[in-house]
Amino acid sequence: MAELQTPWLRTHDWRLVTIGLAGSAAGVYFAVVGLGELPPPSRINGPIWLSLLIGLIIFAGSVAVVVRGITGGGDSNGDLPENAPRWAKIVYWLTGVACAAGLAGLGTWVAFGAGTRHFSMAGFISGTVGETIGRTVFGIGALITWLLVVALARNGAKKIFGKTTQ
Repeated sequence: MAELQTPWLRTHDWRLVTIGLAGSAAGVYFAVVGLGELPPPSRINGPIWLSLLIGLIIFAGSVAVVVRGITGGGDSNGDLPENAPRWAKIVYWLTGVACAAGLAGLGTWVAFGAGTRHFSMAGFISGTVGETIGRTVFGIGALITWLLVVALARNGAKKIFGKTTQ
C-alpha cells in the first residue's frame, strides 16, 4: 500500500474539528441574524449589523479551530505544524486577521458609534463610569487592536509568502 503523501493529515484531531464545526454553525447563525433573515436569540443592544460582525468573528475563529484539527496543530502553541500545507497556513492566517479586525471593529463602534453608551466598572472603583471615559477607553483599545491587526497581517504575509509587504 502506498504511503500517504500528506503526513499532516495523519495527525488530525477530530475533537478540534468537531468543536470548530459546531462553532462555525453558531457563527453562521449570528451572521444570518445580522442580515435580518432570522430573529435574534435575545435583545440586541445596538444595530442589528453587530450580530453579523459577531457571527463573522465566531465563524472565522471556528474555521481556525477546524484547520488546527485537520493539520494536527495541538494546543501547545499558536502555529500550525511546519509540514502543514500552504493553503492551511493561509486560511489560518486569514482567520486570525479576520477575528482581530472584527474585534477592533466592535471596539471602534463602542467608542465612536452613534447613540449613548452606559458603562460601569467593578473592582476598587465600582459604579457607573461616564460615557466619555468609557468611550475613551474603548477608543484607545480599538486603536491598539487596529495596530495589532496591521502587524498580524504584515507578519503573517511575510511568514507565509517570504517577503515583506509594503
